[in-house]
Amino acid sequence: MLRRLFGGSRFLKKLNPLLELYSYSKDTKNTYQELLALKPLAKTRGEKALFELNRAALLYDMGNLKKAADVVREIPSLNPEMDSKTAELKTKIRIAMNEGEYR
Repeated sequence: MLRRLFGGSRFLKKLNPLLELYSYSKDTKNTYQELLALKPLAKTRGEKALFELNRAALLYDMGNLKKAADVVREIPSLNPEMDSKTAELKTKIRIAMNEGEYR
């Protein structure tokens, strides 16, 4: 409760700028390394699921489809919004694997 009163999650405060920078730079490897450094800051189930979803998306962007598929399978069902984002990424990975689209 005190976290909400004093400004929220440190994880989200660092994740949002990181992903915004990635949207401009498209430097997947460095973004992935910086994302891994944020893992200890993810405290709640939702933050951990969001971390794993972004991790899987970056692995997909790097062309590591099998690792991305493994990570996506482990993301727990939390709420409809998170489930739809996870399903969307699963579909992208499945299509890429079927088409042999290894970047």
